[in-house]
Amino acid sequence: MNVKDTLLIGDQVTLSFKTTVPKGAKFIFPTPENPITQGVELVGVPRFDTLSNKDGVMEVQTNLTVTSFDSGSYVLPPLEAYLHKVDGSIDTVFLNGGNLEVKTIQIDTTSFKPYDIKGQMTAPYSVKEFLPWGGALLLLVALIYIIIRVIKNLRAKRSLFGRETVVDPPHIVALRNLEKIRGEKLWQNGQEKLYYTEITDTLRLYLEDRFGIQAMERTSGEIIEVLANKKIDPKEFKELKELLGLSDLVKFAKYSANVQENENAIPVAVRFVNSTYQQELEEDKKVKEG
Repeated sequence: MNVKDTLLIGDQVTLSFKTTVPKGAKFIFPTPENPITQGVELVGVPRFDTLSNKDGVMEVQTNLTVTSFDSGSYVLPPLEAYLHKVDGSIDTVFLNGGNLEVKTIQIDTTSFKPYDIKGQMTAPYSVKEFLPWGGALLLLVALIYIIIRVIKNLRAKRSLFGRETVVDPPHIVALRNLEKIRGEKLWQNGQEKLYYTEITDTLRLYLEDRFGIQAMERTSGEIIEVLANKKIDPKEFKELKELLGLSDLVKFAKYSANVQENENAIPVAVRFVNSTYQQELEEDKKVKEG
């Protein structure tokens, strides 16, 4: 490399070393430790270029980029490299580090005039600076409005857009589900347990909506006890009790119902729903007339 390199403090300089590598030998240059010397640091990793290759003899150039943040003169230490020859021997090669001069920026104190620190300058706000805040405020207002409207509509049983939610009466829901179960032909396909489960679940939901009892959480016996105090036609009450008992046997005791019992299950449930609905209409009529 050059005998002496000069750079400004904080700048970088590339140090180049040329080495002749004999035919068949390998050039090995370990990355030096950082800092190379006190005050001089290696930037990145060494880079290698092959300058020439004549009859197998190569001339290799090793490039190191260094920097320094302290002004002064530095003597760089020799850098070790190795030549691994064909016969297995290893020669040590020392690359001359040379000198490095780091200079700082000179200030002409004769013409330099210091000034006081100026106060902080404030620029006027622009419309673009207010737009994000205005948009966020409008979004917050819209969100609050939507939440309030949703709460009001839920209380009034209306949808978000103000239309009243249409809820079918309990007897319509029950009769529609029973007709659906009839069309599934479950017991005809060997699914008796599912058949009676769907029938009784439909009746339990109807009883909850019609009489306000928690039928889904009660046993069949508990449901019958509660319904015994209701004004229900004795015949329909007896049929319902028998249907619930039969369903329990099929679901829990692995009882296999006969064809007649399976065919009568849905008609019994339909008669019970229609009977109690008609009774509800009569009670409402009496209240209006009274």
